[in-house]
Amino acid sequence: MKVTDILQSFLLGLMLVFVLFCVFWAAIYASYMQYYGIREFFNPFFSNVFNPVAFFICVGIFGVGLALPFINNVFKILFFVFLAGALLLFVPPFGKTAGSIFLAKEQVITEEGEQKRIQSLYENYRYIVYLSADSDDFETRKRNLVYHEKPIVE
Repeated sequence: MKVTDILQSFLLGLMLVFVLFCVFWAAIYASYMQYYGIREFFNPFFSNVFNPVAFFICVGIFGVGLALPFINNVFKILFFVFLAGALLLFVPPFGKTAGSIFLAKEQVITEEGEQKRIQSLYENYRYIVYLSADSDDFETRKRNLVYHEKPIVE
């Protein structure tokens, strides 16, 4: 096995894993973020949720898997299975469930001197988004979104 074959396998793994990450988070963005009407463009959203450690671990696994001739076909099939799973998240119920698994969490915030326990929908470096009251109607749900600014830590 030549060095160029190994390098080619890792570069292919890098591209394939990046496609998987992009499709996965785009599906969650389309199904989860758009469902709640959270005002966030995709690029800041993707940079917020992108995990470089997980990314490079997956690149390493795919790179090794594609470099070894006796199992590279398994990794090619595995890529298409993962891609199909990520594409399935574009179906709103599946994407909304995956979004709530990866993005929603229970938090305690301080509002007007009182601590309040909330179920946050999304969090970035500036604010925490949660619903004051849930609704089946999109416009009502969008009006009930609360953007709680995080305190500035100096």
